[in-house]
Amino acid sequence: MTNPTTKGQQGLASARYLRLAAFGLAGAGALTLALSAGAHENWRKLRDAQPGVVSPVWSLSQMQDGGPGGDAPPTDTFASHNVTLLSWIPLSAFPGGHGSGNDCWGYTSPSGREYAIMGLQRGYGFVEVTDPTNPVIIDWVEGPNSGWHDIKVIGSYAYGVSEGGWGIQVMDLSEIDDGRVSLVQNKTQLGHESTHNIVSNPDSNFLYLVGCNIANGGLIAVSLDDPANPTIVGQWSTHYVHDAQVVSYTEGPYAGREIAFCLNGFDGLEIVDVTDKGNMFLVGRTDYAQLRYTHQAWLSEDRQLLYLNDELDEGDSVSVTTTRVFDVSDLSDPQLASTFTTGLASIDHNNYVKGDTLYQANYRSGLRVWDLSADPLDPTEVAWFDTFPGSDQAQFNGAWSTYPYFDSGIVLISDIERGLFIVDVTGDGAGKLELSIPGGAPIEVAPHGEMLQLQVNELEGTVDSVDIKVKLESGEVLSAPMGAIGGGLYEGAMPNMPCFENVEYWFEAQTSDGQFFRTPLSAPFLNYEAFVVTAVEQIVADSFQSDTGWTVENSSVEDGPWERGAPRTSGGRGEPGTDFDGTDSMYATGLGRDADLDGGPTVLTSPSYDLSALGDEARVRFALWYTNDDGDDLFEIEMSSNGGGSWTPVESVPGQSPAWSLRTFRVADFVAVTDQFRMRFTASDQPNNSVTEAAIDAFEIVRMTCDSCRADIDGDGSLTIFDFLEFQNLFDAGDLQADFDGDGSLTLFDFLAFQNEFDAGCG
Repeated sequence: MTNPTTKGQQGLASARYLRLAAFGLAGAGALTLALSAGAHENWRKLRDAQPGVVSPVWSLSQMQDGGPGGDAPPTDTFASHNVTLLSWIPLSAFPGGHGSGNDCWGYTSPSGREYAIMGLQRGYGFVEVTDPTNPVIIDWVEGPNSGWHDIKVIGSYAYGVSEGGWGIQVMDLSEIDDGRVSLVQNKTQLGHESTHNIVSNPDSNFLYLVGCNIANGGLIAVSLDDPANPTIVGQWSTHYVHDAQVVSYTEGPYAGREIAFCLNGFDGLEIVDVTDKGNMFLVGRTDYAQLRYTHQAWLSEDRQLLYLNDELDEGDSVSVTTTRVFDVSDLSDPQLASTFTTGLASIDHNNYVKGDTLYQANYRSGLRVWDLSADPLDPTEVAWFDTFPGSDQAQFNGAWSTYPYFDSGIVLISDIERGLFIVDVTGDGAGKLELSIPGGAPIEVAPHGEMLQLQVNELEGTVDSVDIKVKLESGEVLSAPMGAIGGGLYEGAMPNMPCFENVEYWFEAQTSDGQFFRTPLSAPFLNYEAFVVTAVEQIVADSFQSDTGWTVENSSVEDGPWERGAPRTSGGRGEPGTDFDGTDSMYATGLGRDADLDGGPTVLTSPSYDLSALGDEARVRFALWYTNDDGDDLFEIEMSSNGGGSWTPVESVPGQSPAWSLRTFRVADFVAVTDQFRMRFTASDQPNNSVTEAAIDAFEIVRMTCDSCRADIDGDGSLTIFDFLEFQNLFDAGDLQADFDGDGSLTLFDFLAFQNEFDAGCG
């Protein structure tokens, strides 16, 4: 193949740079360095720039209700096919003030919680998406003011670069579950400042920089032997590299070699052996007809094909989106094998392959999803989600990138004007189930035989199995099958659980083609919660719709003290967008948007209650919301048995995921049960250096009983022949309450299990 870079093309690049100078941009720091190399087309993106969209955060529930506050969407409907929008975080929701967005990547912590990393005009935003329907902005790290940022993750560190300079920004993710991301350093070395893109190869533990202000803008190898201190150890500087994918081969003719697929802008595709960082060398190269600007590419999982995007051909040498497929089975002689198109005019930007699916960020036509399984040379477009309503023209707006590699299956889309989208993608022919709980998820369940139902709608798949999963306080996970009872409804008994435990549970359905679907979507990390109890007698119930005698005491509070009322925000920056019990009233540390707690402490104290008649059966429960984005403050819960004369600590709550959670405490475990019982809740942001939000709702004092004797089926408190008769009746009726061995069916073994529990007695 011949090198497409001619003197004429070099002159054209120089002319483009001169046009930038005419626009008054030639002195724009790092941007000029990249452009003056004759390798960049950033001026086109600057030409097409539009203001960032201002909007509240949109969650799935808000979208189902018509939007935050019931308002109509601030923009046209996002057209889609086989894609469900789970949530949307616009640029205006991120701290720091950003007029544009760019790249995105993802991180899964050792706990299994999932996080999106969004490139922003002034740095990077970190968002927990474990519950993709309720994303939470965890933290942000400041970076240079630039429209170009890129980020990758290896281990527990994120590495960011920008054309605005600052070298490699090293960010520690080890405490992200506690709400903290730490900037370790902005590493500059050997004259390196600005970078167009960063590439990662976790298999070799190396980063690669491209489009830098050094090494002729070529490929630069960075060692992570010390992950907090990335060190440049080699370079391939023949000419400018715009993007790359670097992989380690473990089998075949290239086993043991580390290979870089370099996308070189005006200079086409080059394949470079980077195994020896001191002696990187060219293996093969190619160009193609209608080459304008070789931008980005990604390998098929078998590494036989490379899916390549040209960023400037649409609207120039081709009229519709054109993605090229190269046969790279012989690295020394890559060959164009095919092309495919959406049929639209928009520009293809970034490709990523996961399994047999290609995910493509496609500027003004959004995310495009292709099925590679039938014919990887002629894939079928199976899904799409348009983040830029109203136009599919070949201009530089809309979807910048995508990230499809979470184990949960959710997909991220980063958009230049609209920020971060979290979506659920299911292509044609793949299994897809829709799960819902008739009547809602219960918050109280019996220790034995609690029957639950699940509605399963088969949208594009066939159900193979349905299970209830229960996580005990010990961390043990129990499972129980559910059986079909008609009309897509499944029923099953929860497994046996200890009395008076706070348990988590979720439902899991598997299709015949092996896909799993769960409700809630965040399972098994954020689940439904329930308390194991037989009967609950409500003594005190306060939903805070009226003044019932609670008091607030503040000390050094600058903003956001406890106040009672309806939430006046749709959520964002950690505050609850809705109350817990649906009465539209709660106590919260600041009810307005961004009115988080500053300073403190602020103390919320209950009135005095007479619990003397309840004895050891008295329990307090309430819904709690608490977030603290740097983890250095705690939410304190206390009890008093003498009207507030003295206080006993109950729990110190660290910053948790912004979501309502139930708390239940037995009073006698902490204080004497008297006629002068009080509770208080203390929140603070001291020193004032974080976003801190707290709320309390649905406060109750209850008498709870729990019958742990399952064999006492008739409930008379003793084991007699009548329990046998009742068991026989349930068994004959096919009632799964008689499923004593928990296998989802009624057999002789249930009689044996019942007999064993009867013989053990109810001591």
